[in-house]
Amino acid sequence: MILRAQLLIRQPLIRLPRCAIATAVLSLSAPLASAEESVAPGAPHGTMASEPVPVNLMALTAPARLTGARLAATTWVGFDGAIGNPRVSAVVEAGLIHRLAIAVGADSSSERDAPLSLRPLVALRFQVLEQEVTGVDSTAALTYRQDRFELDGGFIQGTLALGRTFDRLSLALNLAYGVDPEGDDHEGEVCAAARVQVSPSVSLGIDGRHRRDLGSSDPNRAERGRSESETLAGATAAYSHRRWALMLEAGMSRVVTTVARTAPVVLAGYSATF
Repeated sequence: MILRAQLLIRQPLIRLPRCAIATAVLSLSAPLASAEESVAPGAPHGTMASEPVPVNLMALTAPARLTGARLAATTWVGFDGAIGNPRVSAVVEAGLIHRLAIAVGADSSSERDAPLSLRPLVALRFQVLEQEVTGVDSTAALTYRQDRFELDGGFIQGTLALGRTFDRLSLALNLAYGVDPEGDDHEGEVCAAARVQVSPSVSLGIDGRHRRDLGSSDPNRAERGRSESETLAGATAAYSHRRWALMLEAGMSRVVTTVARTAPVVLAGYSATF
């Protein structure tokens, strides 16, 4: 009887440490698993999926990802010495359904010495590819805008954006083609950007755009003095905090009409998600 009683006492004592160890392991692994699940795919380190962050941090190159937020607003203000005019833009993007968003806003005219005025734009953006599945991000956009070819009724532009993130390095490429509603003016555009996340809140990079006339049968084109090509390129910096970001770009702008003009350009921006 004494031996049996000793065995009964020892069994709970042996099981107790094992249960305690198992409980401790489960309690430690649960927070780690929940933390991994809460990180947004493709987002900077520390970004939570429940809190979509701004992705439109470049003035010239469009991102290859939608924000995933219900609303995202971005505005840029600055001065372009090559056109002798301020550059102003404001866009609000709203998610419609999965992978589809609509953007509405306004851009200032890019014509040299034109009076400052904001012209409307509307765009549909669709998430074509996601890096987590295909190894690359891609969006396709169709935009109607009036900051270009204002006297011809505006401009219809299709854009394909490609992007990929390598740890702290993000690369983006835009290819765009546009035509006026009359179908007699054609333009092509290439944008490229690279951004490095130097800290959880600060990123630095370069951003550039080249726009070129691809031909026109419009008899009034020469009289309207439109540019043959436009090139902008500069260094960029962004400070992000949760749902908002402050951006700055500074570089050079070159516009070719009958003569070529090259001058500095400086832009400051703000972006937020809601």
